[in-house]
Amino acid sequence: MTEFKFLKAHGLGNDFVIFTKHSKLNISKKLVKFLSDRKKGVGCDLTVFLNKSENNYSDLVARFFNKDGSEAEVCGNALRCIGNYYFKKFNKKNVTVETNSGLIDVEKNISEKISVDLGKPNISWEKIPIKIDVDTQNLDFDFDYLKGGFAVNVGNPHVIFFGDNLNESELKKDSEKIIKTNFFPNGVNVSIVKVLSRSKVNILTYERGVGITDACGSGAGASVFASNKLNFCDKNVEVSMAGGNLFVEITRDEHILTIGEAKDVFVGQINLKDYVL
Repeated sequence: MTEFKFLKAHGLGNDFVIFTKHSKLNISKKLVKFLSDRKKGVGCDLTVFLNKSENNYSDLVARFFNKDGSEAEVCGNALRCIGNYYFKKFNKKNVTVETNSGLIDVEKNISEKISVDLGKPNISWEKIPIKIDVDTQNLDFDFDYLKGGFAVNVGNPHVIFFGDNLNESELKKDSEKIIKTNFFPNGVNVSIVKVLSRSKVNILTYERGVGITDACGSGAGASVFASNKLNFCDKNVEVSMAGGNLFVEITRDEHILTIGEAKDVFVGQINLKDYVL
């Protein structure tokens, strides 16, 4: 078999190619780069490979790959798309997904929006991880555009900055500088946050292995967590991004919930004869 079906989906413009049947595929950087290519492949920010779970504590197992071929621990927007697929196929309203960062619960709520429970954030320098022991809530980065910094792991590593000017080219330039320092050994997602009120922020995110994206679900969660810890925002916040708005809630037990829409774009089929086992 060389023809493989896939689902193209997006969450607020953050787009994905999702495979549910791929046992014959050799999952490699070369394959992921090809699929992600918007001119030669399908085109996406991340490629997702799903398997049915073989245990009794999850429903699906998901692997996420950035367009540069590197593997991500988790992706908040992709999890909403996975949930949307699962809910339609099996007429369910909740699904537990096993990821490289642990089990994640995805649910459809009363208003038909999809919520992703990213779990409890971790600000320990070892768990983010950062290569040295530092105050993760008060970093001392001093680049042309990004200054200070708040680091947190919400299933994947993030560093959050605050400012009034959300500039893509400046964010890209300084994010690449941060990644090159190897201060974050596993790389890092970088967001800049403009606080509008106690209940609304604008953010722009440079995703590790991808670049600037229209939206980042985990970035939204990390940004609200940092904003709340620094007393800039409350625990229920609307996050505005280029691709649309996401709602983030910090629960009583300190879990981060991201709530928003997920859209199927099309179902396709592609010949991957050069990538089969």
